[in-house]
Amino acid sequence: MQTIEIIDDVRLRFPGRSTEFDLGVEVGSVSVLLAQGVPLVQRTLSAAATEQLRPIAERFRYALVANSADDGMMEVSLVHWSRRPLLRVV
Repeated sequence: MQTIEIIDDVRLRFPGRSTEFDLGVEVGSVSVLLAQGVPLVQRTLSAAATEQLRPIAERFRYALVANSADDGMMEVSLVHWSRRPLLRVV
C-alpha cells in the first residue's frame, strides 16, 4: 500500500487496492494539475508513473526532471515551458 500525494500536503492511501489502481491515481492527480496550468509541480512518484507522465507532460508543454529516491520512487519536478528560468546574479 502506497501513500499518494494528491495536492500539496494531502496524502491518501487506498488499502486493499492493486498497484495498478495506485498508478492510475498517481498519474491522474498529476495530470489534473498539468491541465490546470500549475507552473511547477513537485511530487514523489513511482518509476512506472514517471514513465507514463512523460508523454502527458510533453503534451501539456512541461519539462519533466526525475531523480531517483529510495525504494523505487522518483523525485519528479514538472516545470511549464512558458515559465522563465530563475536567474541569479553572481
